[in-house]
Amino acid sequence: MGKIVDTESKYRPRSLDEFVFPNKHVEEVAKAYGSGEITRPLILSGTNGTGKSLLSELIPQQIEGFEPQINRVRSCDLNSSKEIYSQFTRNKQFDKLFTPYNQRFSYNIIEEVNFDTKARDAFRVVLDEYRGVDMTIMTTNEIGKIDIGVRSRCETLHVPPCEPQVFFPRAKAIIEAEGYSIDDDALIAALDAVYDAKPDNRRYYQTIDEILRKA
Repeated sequence: MGKIVDTESKYRPRSLDEFVFPNKHVEEVAKAYGSGEITRPLILSGTNGTGKSLLSELIPQQIEGFEPQINRVRSCDLNSSKEIYSQFTRNKQFDKLFTPYNQRFSYNIIEEVNFDTKARDAFRVVLDEYRGVDMTIMTTNEIGKIDIGVRSRCETLHVPPCEPQVFFPRAKAIIEAEGYSIDDDALIAALDAVYDAKPDNRRYYQTIDEILRKA
């Protein structure tokens, strides 16, 4: 038996520069947000396993230059105006004078957004009032379920799964870092099989794990 390793965890990108972007557009938008100059809320849309959650963490880290404090909001806790205001509203005078933890922004990450219609007006209000103070990043695999008024206030970035040839350099580098080698054609064939079955970046890592176990 070869090596037992969880490559998805061990080789998790630690910065935007290490992230495997599926295309130039996703890279350009993510790095533009990482500059800290864009304050518009961001929606990362796409199927499961494309790196949306990871991007939502790396962008604030890129802005601050360190791992910042993040308010992780559960979408299931935002089904009423009261819940939204309790999650997002703070003392406005304080916000004008200070930022928490000496950060440039207060960060809100909301995973798998699917807002109840009763709360949409309240969420629109907090997005408007706290723009430039908060950086709010949402992820979703069903963009059509997000209120159109919320979407109009946000940048929507579709994050597709990486095609095999895009992920190939990362896969090869991981295998070599573990002290093994593999024929390029065999590796791309393994990645192609994953993509044909169900495009999912996590499945690529699982395939690398399997290759290393069988090496």
